[in-house]
Amino acid sequence: MRMVKVLLLVKPKNEELQQLQKEFQGVTFSTDLQAARDAEVILGWNSKLSQTILENKKLRWIQAKSAGVDYFPLKELKNRGIILTTASGIHSRYIAETVGAYILIENRGLRPIIKNPGKWIEPQVLETTEQTVFIFGTGHIGTEIARYCKFFGMKVIGVNRHGADKKLMDIFDEVITMNQFKEQSNEVKADYVINILPGTAATRHFFDKERLKKFTPDYTFINVGRGSSVVTADLQKLLADHYLRSAYLDVFEKEPLPVSSSLWHSQEVVGTPHISGLIPHFNAALYPLFSENLRHYFAEEPLHNTIDYGKEY
Repeated sequence: MRMVKVLLLVKPKNEELQQLQKEFQGVTFSTDLQAARDAEVILGWNSKLSQTILENKKLRWIQAKSAGVDYFPLKELKNRGIILTTASGIHSRYIAETVGAYILIENRGLRPIIKNPGKWIEPQVLETTEQTVFIFGTGHIGTEIARYCKFFGMKVIGVNRHGADKKLMDIFDEVITMNQFKEQSNEVKADYVINILPGTAATRHFFDKERLKKFTPDYTFINVGRGSSVVTADLQKLLADHYLRSAYLDVFEKEPLPVSSSLWHSQEVVGTPHISGLIPHFNAALYPLFSENLRHYFAEEPLHNTIDYGKEY
């Protein structure tokens, strides 16, 4: 195996580092930030090292630790011909569990109780098996969320760029394209609208007033995708007008969300600080994916989860 330096910006446990050294003999694995100058492969990202990394003439591949890559300098990496791969798939179950928790909080009437501690309230509860959910994004995360929603007995409709295929139809009740959704002239019946769209130029402010009002009133909006895909002011206005029943937001246009934001204090909003994808044993999920991609890299085979710079994901 040729001599290659790999910078690990996700610090490995001792046993993880030993496993890498055992399997990839001759490869230098480093956690020293100075290696950003000449590493051929980097696991993770550090914005403070961005310029140093981009000036590294030896760099060939970066393995992200996340599914989203909107925080990377994509244009510069593309121009350099650097391969960028994501950790898509490892967060799916955990994000789906968070979305499932949001749905249960709403349907079991827990939101007004949580928002009003000390008040003895008998809330309205909803029947999950009578509900329809739209999921925008049908990749790893969207598909896993659909599984949870199907377990709850909900009707599940997916929305994506390309439409239905057999694999998706084994899980979703229906799949439509983004263009089909945009062309809908009548209000669409929905109880939940779940956004998992990535942060790209094409998805920026996708959910504006017009699109949010394509659904019948009194639905819940859930965002575990990217805050940039929603016009926050439009969402707030529709919540204030009670067009939307509620919103569960894990991502925001500006992060951290300022303490002064009305979103924290609205009775209709449950906000969480971008934690839906947290994994109890993160390294145990990430390092097997990285090791598998390293095998493919040295064998000069296609890598898992390689992004398409044209699509930005």
